[in-house]
Amino acid sequence: MYMKLERISFEQIESIWTTCLWPDRESAIETHSAMTWPFNNGIDWCNPNPIDMNVFNYTATFWGLYSDNKLVGVNSGHRTSDVQYRSRGIWVEPEHRGKGYADKLFAMTQHQAILEGCNMIWSIPRKTALNSYTKFGFKTVGGYIKTETSDANIYVTKTL
Repeated sequence: MYMKLERISFEQIESIWTTCLWPDRESAIETHSAMTWPFNNGIDWCNPNPIDMNVFNYTATFWGLYSDNKLVGVNSGHRTSDVQYRSRGIWVEPEHRGKGYADKLFAMTQHQAILEGCNMIWSIPRKTALNSYTKFGFKTVGGYIKTETSDANIYVTKTL
């Protein structure tokens, strides 16, 4: 089996996100999310509505993992402040899960965060995906929350 990890375009990742990750999403899927890290010192809520449109001033990076020339996993990332980086939209085809593919995608996203000078990476995974995040070293913060696409999401963070 031949495996390749490379940067992909927003259009390539958007098709996966639309059909596989967020098929019932009503709002538009964009290159970035305007959400920012809502915690102060990692644990206390400092902003109950952490939205900042300035996030769109940062460049988003999209990653694709190919197995035998078929796109089987994706992730993206972008800064949400000068030192914080969000991992967003990880997805691996069900038949390829449990093979460490999410770790490879997280590693590329983390590497990009470090290249951009960030000291932490964060995300808001679904409860069903949380194990992939904690396996890579993310720690949960706060309790489960409802988002547009799931009733059970939780903030996670990893210090770089």
